[in-house]
Amino acid sequence: MRGIKKLIIALFTIGLLIVGFLRPDSAIAEYKYQLYQNHESFGILVFPAENIFAELDEFIQKSGFNSVESGHSIMRFGPNNENQTYMMPESVQKKHSMDRFIILQVLAQKNILIGIFDPEWGLTLPSAIYQLDGLKENIPKTLNIFREQLNKRETRRHESQDSRWMRLFTTHAVTIYKNPLFFSKQH
Repeated sequence: MRGIKKLIIALFTIGLLIVGFLRPDSAIAEYKYQLYQNHESFGILVFPAENIFAELDEFIQKSGFNSVESGHSIMRFGPNNENQTYMMPESVQKKHSMDRFIILQVLAQKNILIGIFDPEWGLTLPSAIYQLDGLKENIPKTLNIFREQLNKRETRRHESQDSRWMRLFTTHAVTIYKNPLFFSKQH
């Protein structure tokens, strides 16, 4: 009888633990985030939102970013399942079509940790702690790297053979057969 009671208590405890781990709201942090976005769909995510100081907000807004959303942050991995930090939910990221963004964690005494989320680099979390002056130097550099990356990808765009034919057709009124019969077999 005692053995059965202990077994029931153990199973009940294990059941409660499993339910606690599977609840989606258990991933929600006590931190709130503030999301900013510019016209290029680059973002700056700041958490905890309560620690945003006036000079930081002013700098972000002067850099061309507008506040677009806030909410509870969740712990997420980078796109390659490396590193993890608090961010906005993935649904918010998709809603704003934001592939690249900078993560700012505001610490005590206006110290800031920086992270970079990029689909090619993954989630980069340097350990250096910055003040606002360091951010003013590094954020524009990071945004320029994002821009260079996008320009390189646009210039490497693959042009299919058919589009070359279409361009030829529109500039020259010539009929060109892809598989002419007289070249198909040797007689």
